[in-house]
Amino acid sequence: MADGPPAARVIVPGRTAVPALLVVVRIVVLALVVLGAGRRPVTDVQVLHAERIATSPATPYRYFPVATMPLETATDRMIGGDGATATAVRIAILAFLADLATAAALAWGWGRRPAIVYLLLGLPLLSFIYLRFDLISVALAAWAVAWARHRGEALGGATLGLAVMAKLWPLALAPALLLRRAWRPAVAGFAVVVFVVGVWWYLTGGPKGPFQVLTSAGVRGWHVQSVVGSVLWIAGRGLPVPEADALRIGFAAAWMKGLLLLGLLACEVAIWRRADGPDRDPAGGAALAAVVALVVFSPQFSAQYAAWFLPWTALAFEGDEGDGRTATIAVLAVLLTGLLALAWPDPVAVTSGWVKVLVLARNVAAVGVLISWFVAARARSQTERDGSRVPV
Repeated sequence: MADGPPAARVIVPGRTAVPALLVVVRIVVLALVVLGAGRRPVTDVQVLHAERIATSPATPYRYFPVATMPLETATDRMIGGDGATATAVRIAILAFLADLATAAALAWGWGRRPAIVYLLLGLPLLSFIYLRFDLISVALAAWAVAWARHRGEALGGATLGLAVMAKLWPLALAPALLLRRAWRPAVAGFAVVVFVVGVWWYLTGGPKGPFQVLTSAGVRGWHVQSVVGSVLWIAGRGLPVPEADALRIGFAAAWMKGLLLLGLLACEVAIWRRADGPDRDPAGGAALAAVVALVVFSPQFSAQYAAWFLPWTALAFEGDEGDGRTATIAVLAVLLTGLLALAWPDPVAVTSGWVKVLVLARNVAAVGVLISWFVAARARSQTERDGSRVPV
């Protein structure tokens, strides 16, 4: 009995030190971002874009094209307008709070370990992610799935609706609501929020908004960091040119985008058909595969999109061996993205040739996530079929 308390005192601080250290690292990064914004001119393209939206006297969507969803655009208009420095500081604070909110969602919904893994996985992206809006949508999506998991279906569905109206990518997680027993409240909450925000979007911005978002405000080329664009870039099939705050290459014809959309829909249907099962958590490997599929089939793959992978990668490590392999490949994609952001801080500038290889390697890893998940899903299905044939 005498040995019990000392052992507890040794273990508990050790378990507390790791997440505390990871939070401290984020506080230091936030401080560096805030101090950097105050000491030198802000040149980040995303921050300057938000400031332009905030200072424009015209109405977004109606009088000038905007490629962001309405809640992100509304946030830009609320936090911007006082100069790029103030905008950068406010974005950084929001992103920092959202980062911790995602970790809290994982800890509340699934336990301490996936929350710590999430904080670890996010380290390679800290060089730039606190100047992006994406972590806010990640936090909303994580809390949506966590609430739906713990019988807060209506609240989870409504929160996922907010996430979709902030960034379109959480729509890939919507089928997870249908896999729950009480799916009707979740779908109702989701539909109500999307409808209400959608009506507000239409009344304030007009009918052009959804088309501007889906076409990235009418850009014509392939983003050089996308799967298709990286292949064209490394093959020398065109000259990258700046367009809409990014380098793009070639011409993305409507029929080619249509084929990619059909491929995406087929992939998503296949993922969620295989995700259903009594002992499977769709928030793990299936959610990771569904989100990665979005960027694999997209004409654009910006570095901040890797933040979308983080919570589902952490949860995939909680699954079986197949999900663990898939999560490991996703970690590689995140690490390569972090290295890419350090090597290429200005995505509008034409960079050295070896960065092409880095972009292609990151995209190969993203495609590998899908291949790994489907191989694991097929192996699970085969095992289940073989087990069902065993006589009782």
